[in-house]
Amino acid sequence: MNPFSKSNPLLKISVNILPTEQVIENIADLKCDLGFISYPLEHKKILIREVLEDQLVLIVPPDHPFGSRKHLKPSDLAGQTMIVHERKSAPQQVLSAFIKENTISISISLELSSNRAIKQAVESGLGIALISRKVAEEEIHTGRLAALPMQGRSLTRKFYMAHHKDKYISDTLQNLIDRVDQWAGDYARRIA
Repeated sequence: MNPFSKSNPLLKISVNILPTEQVIENIADLKCDLGFISYPLEHKKILIREVLEDQLVLIVPPDHPFGSRKHLKPSDLAGQTMIVHERKSAPQQVLSAFIKENTISISISLELSSNRAIKQAVESGLGIALISRKVAEEEIHTGRLAALPMQGRSLTRKFYMAHHKDKYISDTLQNLIDRVDQWAGDYARRIA
């Protein structure tokens, strides 16, 4: 049980994983108190602020030719078969911008919406992928995947917290917001 739930045992927390646009709609319609999104969308009823920046790494199976390398150059990705997140997702946008910026061409073998499915596809040798280092931490630690940063450039994605600008922030909700900020600060210090 997480620390917030322990200190608020009578509070029911419901978590739904939805596209950013739907999260914003739900907040605007007051269907939820808080939302966490991976890119900001302007909406006149919503306040959005960045809470976390996360490092993205390329993951490969350990027996991949890149598996023993310490880092990759952008040109190393040319011609690689990649597994990507669904369209409009933050990792997919970061990868698309990186490919365009470095004028390289890749082959996309799969487009998936689940981090777990992406990691399993990479482990199975179906391609390589760009993913949050934190998401692949266990597989990297156990040696099922190898993680490679890009040489000279850190690829990152940001997470944002959103709430209705006219929403009453109760003490309990403020406590949750404070816990999120504390966790994000702790996480940023651990990966720095």
